[in-house]
Amino acid sequence: MFIFNEKTEVNIQFKMLELFRTIKADKLVKADAGNVIKVVLANVLSPDRTNMEANETTKEIYVFNIELNSNKVPIKFLDTLNKSINLQTLFKLYYNDKVKYIISIKEFAEERMKVLKYFESDWQNESFEETPNVLKLENLFKQMISNITTYLFRDYEDFKQYIDRLNSIEKQKKEIEKMTKAMNAEKQPNLKMKLNDEIREKNKELRILEG
Repeated sequence: MFIFNEKTEVNIQFKMLELFRTIKADKLVKADAGNVIKVVLANVLSPDRTNMEANETTKEIYVFNIELNSNKVPIKFLDTLNKSINLQTLFKLYYNDKVKYIISIKEFAEERMKVLKYFESDWQNESFEETPNVLKLENLFKQMISNITTYLFRDYEDFKQYIDRLNSIEKQKKEIEKMTKAMNAEKQPNLKMKLNDEIREKNKELRILEG
């Protein structure tokens, strides 16, 4: 992920009991957080700390470092914490020497917030790169998402359009996988060739969606 400048560092560590009260965690959420060792708000990416412009979709970005004692992802806990924050967020989960990135796209309308979709990386070695030279926090957030999904945003593509496209990519891949299994199991050469042609067309459509 990116190297954020020192002005963005806050490094606020939360006491778990206080955090549970703040996010109104129920018994299931508390139990789900059983492998959480430490929760730290590491960075706050805001206009005054980054010199980037804010807008309605991305006023600030909170970056959390969460240390775990196992590689189980505390999904209920993260979702509850995430929904208590009316800003875009990135969670960096640490277990041993590996990191997993989890990010969500939130929608803000009439003072109400809705989480539209989560994206997460595999467990991996942590690596850093320079923060992109962009003028808007929204564009930085898009780059953060792309780092996790490996799919770049198209020019002028908003968050909803991006989600719709990635959902289409996922659906297309499943259809190709299903058709490939059917082709491999097919005994009749003519039907096998027909399926192969259909798979080739599906792959062309997939490349367009991914581009």
